[in-house]
Amino acid sequence: MLILAFDTTSPEGGVALYRDDASLGDLRADGKGNYSIALFEMTDQLLANACLRLEEVEVFAAASGPGSFTGIRVGLAAAQGWAKAFGRPVRGVSVLEAMVEAALPHADVALPLVDARRGEFYGGVFRRAVPTEAGSSLEFVLAGDGFAANAERIASLAAELTGSGKAAIDMIIREHDQAALELAAALPSSANRIVVPGFLAPAIASVALRASREGRLQQPQGLDAWYIRRSDAEMNWRE
Repeated sequence: MLILAFDTTSPEGGVALYRDDASLGDLRADGKGNYSIALFEMTDQLLANACLRLEEVEVFAAASGPGSFTGIRVGLAAAQGWAKAFGRPVRGVSVLEAMVEAALPHADVALPLVDARRGEFYGGVFRRAVPTEAGSSLEFVLAGDGFAANAERIASLAAELTGSGKAAIDMIIREHDQAALELAAALPSSANRIVVPGFLAPAIASVALRASREGRLQQPQGLDAWYIRRSDAEMNWRE
């Protein structure tokens, strides 16, 4: 299964090419976050490096958010366009899900956090799915909905999750996310902290591979953004 995975939701994004779980290479963005041209240039270069053509890709996997509204739209539009052109399935992977995938948590509950600006953080509570006989599973499932909350609300949630008699949790933060790193440092010590790379394309490819093996890929028209919170422009217009 040849998978092209990409993340355009933050300046730390980029593209990765995988044959099943074997990496064929990756390219990282320049940190400026302008993907309207860069995504296609990186994809062309990555495929050329691997001596492959775009029409050989069997699954297009894209980060669906949260993150830059413009970046999300560019990435999802590219995935939909390529998938429709070549009759391929897609997989949308949330940034939070990719963070959990990259972290390989030890606890049964994972709490990824992302700076959402304006004093808030995106997050979600992920619980380990269907334990194996050894008591462990690689897959985590989002419990409920993702959220945007301030530090006080997240501290309250972390205290609830790590309260008396409850299992420990793994709190997951990207290495470049200074606001989330500072928040995690102030939260209960019973919450283990896992720092993952900002570059999440390999984790997105891993999620897509598992979805393919389990028959959970999507058709292009089913691909949708996961903003969690409305854009500043929309909020200001409504206000």
